[in-house]
Amino acid sequence: MNKPQDDRDSIVAQYSVMVWRIALSRTRREDAAEEVYQETFLRLFREERTFKDENHCKAWLIRTTLNCCKRYMSAAFRNETLSLEDVSETLTLPEEKRGVLEALLRLPAKYRIPIQLYYIEGMDAEECARVLKLRPGSFRSRLSRGKAMLKEALKGEGIYV
Repeated sequence: MNKPQDDRDSIVAQYSVMVWRIALSRTRREDAAEEVYQETFLRLFREERTFKDENHCKAWLIRTTLNCCKRYMSAAFRNETLSLEDVSETLTLPEEKRGVLEALLRLPAKYRIPIQLYYIEGMDAEECARVLKLRPGSFRSRLSRGKAMLKEALKGEGIYV
């Protein structure tokens, strides 16, 4: 997929929600997510990139978002965090889904990101493994462990799945 100047707007429109969710999930702060979101799309606009297809574009955006999150989180002066309740309130979710979101946000990123990419973003396991630079078996293990941890956390809150 060639990416002329005018295609960038359509890429932003198509993937903005995904980038925002990944940034918020990873940073757990709305202001941090905004910075990561902006940095991700600034990189898209600054670089003269061409993408082979839509999957290549999506993978590049996910990888870039995760890298921007790492860079943001590594800055020592940005260790201030919001409570899980504050994060869940920034998203417009029905009350019954907030418990699931809060349990998901409590998981370590190692398990939270695979669950988000696979179940929320709808990517297949092979694509997720490639984006996260994992072997497919390692990805599936993290996904399985994350699901088990999430299920246990939800049982502890009285939410049964």
